[in-house]
Amino acid sequence: MDKYRSTRLLLQSDASLDRILAVHPAPLDSLEELQQVHEEGYLARLFSHSLSPQEQRTLGFPWSPQLLLRSQASCGGTVAATHAVLMGLRQAAGVLAGGTHHAFRGHGEGFCVFNDIAVAATVALAHYPTICNAVRPILALDLDVHQGNGTASIFEGDPRVITFSAHGANNYPWRTKMRSDHDVELPDGTGDAAYLAVLEEWLPRLFDQHRPSLVLFQAGVDALKEDSFGRLGMTRAGMLRRNNMVYSTCINNNVPLVITMGGGYSRPPDASIAAHADVYRSAAYRFSMVKAS
Repeated sequence: MDKYRSTRLLLQSDASLDRILAVHPAPLDSLEELQQVHEEGYLARLFSHSLSPQEQRTLGFPWSPQLLLRSQASCGGTVAATHAVLMGLRQAAGVLAGGTHHAFRGHGEGFCVFNDIAVAATVALAHYPTICNAVRPILALDLDVHQGNGTASIFEGDPRVITFSAHGANNYPWRTKMRSDHDVELPDGTGDAAYLAVLEEWLPRLFDQHRPSLVLFQAGVDALKEDSFGRLGMTRAGMLRRNNMVYSTCINNNVPLVITMGGGYSRPPDASIAAHADVYRSAAYRFSMVKAS
């Protein structure tokens, strides 16, 4: 978990961000909001420390009070960022964690306890129905190298949330991939040119077809060639172009954006930490220019 702290410190030490990026502690998400997405039995087992050994193996973590608090804070940060953009306080906000897209309604999976993207989308639909609805749906834009299977499952058949996932074809989850509204499977070794060509095709298509009211961006950086598990071949410069393509599309369409951190598993972690920091640094630069203009 050191990458979260290291990414935050890297951003906070960057003098160029002093006036354009503010970092605040994330609130704990409430049980009431978690209940809007996750099954009562699963939450009861989590909060009473009674997950079965098999559930903990599937989750990938042993249960601990610290795990529960961190997961609530991660989810709470994504919800807080969602409120900030939908209240019009800013066009873009993010959480230096989150993107826990493998969590299903009734179980955690792949190091994901709560599905913060799903909780934030559900909160947005409940609190801002005149903004987020079936006519102007939420776009869950997942660019982590692993498919957002939990998010796809939770919103299957719900026209108010459109799920898009561009992920490695031969990567986790191997047995529990679900069907998103739009899936793009990328072959092993996919590099900058091929990856960015996918976005050049799909970003305009998604915005033209669905006219999203909000974008929830899962900005995992595990497509980097240095990643231990990613199997793709993206460079840091290519990832930066990826980010800026997303930001430009949101800016040009005047659509609010929430950024979540997602995966990044290089060893040593420096490459992932640098790429994670790029996600938030470039967002701060791009959206501050819009505000200034």
